[in-house]
Amino acid sequence: MPGTATAAVTVAPETLTITWLVAGGIIAELLILIVFLVRVAWWLSQRFTLIDATLAANAKEITAIKMDVSNDIAGRKVVAEARTDIAQIKATLGEFRERIDRIEANEDGRKHA
Repeated sequence: MPGTATAAVTVAPETLTITWLVAGGIIAELLILIVFLVRVAWWLSQRFTLIDATLAANAKEITAIKMDVSNDIAGRKVVAEARTDIAQIKATLGEFRERIDRIEANEDGRKHA
């Protein structure tokens, strides 16, 4: 092919420098974006861990409060039953005192008679 000339493509050195600067800038921006996303993921992970710990602590406190309320209700029932029992005991003691007073009065009457 004698008569065909091949055209040589020549690129100016400034064009190559600008191309590498643009490519380097894109790579740097991508690295910055990756670092930013990693830091956001780390921050979210810490927040979720903190939220989970807070919820677990709240669950323990709620369980303790439920137990306290149950104990309080049971205690109030016991106190109510005890009040009834104490009232009956007081009534019985009053009857015993009256009987003892009558017996003592009879004994005193027998001694003086």
